[in-house]
Amino acid sequence: MNHSSFLPTPPKDPPEDVRTFAFRQLLQRIQEIAPLDECDRALLEQKIRWEICPKGTLLLRPGEVSNHLRFMHEGAVICYEHVDEELQLEKVGWIARPSELVLEINSFFQRSPTLQYLKCTAPCAFLTLTYDDLQMLYVESPAWNTAGRRLFEEYMLLMAERTYLHQLNTAKEKYKYFTERFPEATQLFSLRHIAAFLRIRPETLSRLRSPKSGSSPKSSVRSAKSGTT
Repeated sequence: MNHSSFLPTPPKDPPEDVRTFAFRQLLQRIQEIAPLDECDRALLEQKIRWEICPKGTLLLRPGEVSNHLRFMHEGAVICYEHVDEELQLEKVGWIARPSELVLEINSFFQRSPTLQYLKCTAPCAFLTLTYDDLQMLYVESPAWNTAGRRLFEEYMLLMAERTYLHQLNTAKEKYKYFTERFPEATQLFSLRHIAAFLRIRPETLSRLRSPKSGSSPKSSVRSAKSGTT
């Protein structure tokens, strides 16, 4: 699987420069997968907006249509369908980190109500496009058709990787894979949300993180086998 799209969190710029820095980083990422000329870049700059959301913001609720494509500059977002009543915690379907796209893809493209929540679990900053503005980019510039397709191909590869993670055989394998592939996520998300994403109990995650467990982020992950966690 091609992991070139998983970019490290960019360094902090002074607050007055952060939006410019984020836009430059986004253009650089897009230029690596699809050439853009000055007119293409100007079209994006006209349509994209800077969005700041405090921790706890619900970007999307069940029954709403996902109408925004967000490029996360900083923060952390979880996607979930409901709350586990026993644990009193969101049942996390996926997580999003800086440099990743944030949207509910089925609702966004089918223009249908979602069943999911998107929630900021840390203060977030995004570069945001509406669905209508994305469609206008496609109409106004053939280059954006190519760039958009390749960005969403990367997004689907990332979703496929997270599906693979859930197919791993044991909690220990899941945790090893997670810490190897997404090491910074342990600093961005609470341990309870990580446990929910890995589909293991919080106390199981605590045991795996204990030095006595022998679990090491540098250990290699065995191939997934059929079985239960």
